Amino acid sequence: MVVLSESNLKTSLGALILGGMVCTGLSGIVAMQTVLYFRLFSRDQFSTKLKVAVVFLLDLLHSIMIAAANYMYCVDNFGQRDITDHVFWAVGISIALTAVLTVIVHLFFALRLFKLSKGNYWVTVPIAVLAVARVVAALVTTVELIRLGSFYEFGQRFRWVFTLGLVLSSVVDFLITGGLCYYLRRNRTGTGRFDHILDSVTLYTVENGLLTSVTTLVSLIFWLVKPHVLIYLGLHFAISKLYANSFLASMNARRILRAQSESQSASGHRLPVIFTSRGMRHSNAEQLNLGTRVEITVDKTVDYATDDMPDILSTDQKNPSASRV
Repeated sequence: MVVLSESNLKTSLGALILGGMVCTGLSGIVAMQTVLYFRLFSRDQFSTKLKVAVVFLLDLLHSIMIAAANYMYCVDNFGQRDITDHVFWAVGISIALTAVLTVIVHLFFALRLFKLSKGNYWVTVPIAVLAVARVVAALVTTVELIRLGSFYEFGQRFRWVFTLGLVLSSVVDFLITGGLCYYLRRNRTGTGRFDHILDSVTLYTVENGLLTSVTTLVSLIFWLVKPHVLIYLGLHFAISKLYANSFLASMNARRILRAQSESQSASGHRLPVIFTSRGMRHSNAEQLNLGTRVEITVDKTVDYATDDMPDILSTDQKNPSASRV
């Protein structure tokens, strides 16, 4: 154990309390998005619903661990000058839960990238390996933190393990975001019909990847610069919440994209709906030229089941939307 200065003690406890408050707010958003998902997409496949439910339960358990940790630091051990060097079991479990949530979301987006890249193993397999390595590093961190019971002792012996986990998380975020953006841009056709929705998806991808990677990098910086002050831990509390919200936002964004498609159809430009799990709509317009400048457009909508975004993109590109008679 080490005795910290009063300034570092206040800063550490303040960071833990603020981190817990932010986590509570983000967990509320996770709950809201989960309820919204089950109300809007009740016809999704069972496997998709199961993934959403697992993410929600893990996030709820993580929030419980954060609340327990803050109670132990601020109430049970009130007045102890060296308390912020002590590692409670709730802190270790919260780190493990963060890793599990992170790898679930990473593998979800890696699978989406795999389908979007039309089965490119050279791109997706390294990402999956790095994601698994990240969770292994986090589990080692959890075990050693609980065993040693001291942040100082852990920093002296296994500092590189926690550092490796944060670095791998940021690298995987960057690779997934870059890969998705690259393949989405490759699918652009140069026309408003197809490119508008691809721009929306690209924006979602960049926003989600940027938020999680920046938070992870800031936590890493504080861990390397001020390991005896728990600012990095307060930031680490929020990481799992950001990943959970990123996953759920991606699922619920399908309704927004569908609304965009329907609004475009009123002006004769029906956009392909992506991110759907079932019931994607495909428009096949037949325009009849009667020898004058008058044209009659008949929209035929065919409903069929599809599984993921890449299949929809490839199907829409293979089937032209309009033919003139």
